[in-house]
Amino acid sequence: MKGKFILISGSAGQSCPADKLDVASRFVRSFTGEVLSRGGGVVVLAGDQAITDDEHGAPHIFDWLALREVERYVNSTTESSRSYARIVMSDEAPELKIDDAGLLLLRNLEQRNAVERYHIRREVFTGGEYRKTMVDRADAMLAIGGGKGTYAVGTEMAARGKPVLPLDLQLGSRANDGDGAVALHREMTADPGRFFPSTHQGVIDRAGLVSLDRGISDVVAVARVSAEMLAGELEVLQLPEQGSTAKGRMAAAWHFVRALPFVASAIKIIEWVRGLVPFML
Repeated sequence: MKGKFILISGSAGQSCPADKLDVASRFVRSFTGEVLSRGGGVVVLAGDQAITDDEHGAPHIFDWLALREVERYVNSTTESSRSYARIVMSDEAPELKIDDAGLLLLRNLEQRNAVERYHIRREVFTGGEYRKTMVDRADAMLAIGGGKGTYAVGTEMAARGKPVLPLDLQLGSRANDGDGAVALHREMTADPGRFFPSTHQGVIDRAGLVSLDRGISDVVAVARVSAEMLAGELEVLQLPEQGSTAKGRMAAAWHFVRALPFVASAIKIIEWVRGLVPFML
């Protein structure tokens, strides 16, 4: 997973039970930590956190949870400086949407060269535009909760051949507009090769280890296995040279086969010329 970035997409509905919301929050923190410890990073959207919190201050969108885990990791690690997060935001977010605590967090990460910012002009900042930017910047995706937006991103990622791991935890969505990750999870169960093209058999075998909805699994263990599954797929995808070499050899072989009639004709001409040599001496 070294150098790869995982898009974390999803949300929880306003009526989401507190126990499930707690599971989701603990999972996002643990999963982010696993990705970072494996040399990867996360892709998140930085917006107005205040409007996504409930009356108890619990977040129903998980981007800032992930960023705080990034900050905690950066503050504690001794490894060389690198990028830990790709942050997509509107160009007006720092001045109008992000509170002081969020700005301090971003400034701390930027001073350590730990994040990459991708600004979208406010005039064109729409759901479709920022989701496209996030998909472009991500190598894989973890979907948790969410609605139509999460579903659309997961579908696009899978269409591009990028691995997608959708969880079965039923959280609803903040916009109350569909099943999101749960719908993607149903589709992955029916067609795992679409979500994990190279390692889908392993996904089938380990599906029960990443189930959270029953509330009987250890959240930290699920986060670890989730990161392992995505890392396994990404490691296979990191071998383009072997694939390219094999394709090159196949292409060369095909051209040789197509040229066989001409090779045979050339051999016959050479043999005919050789046959004339005694008479020309």
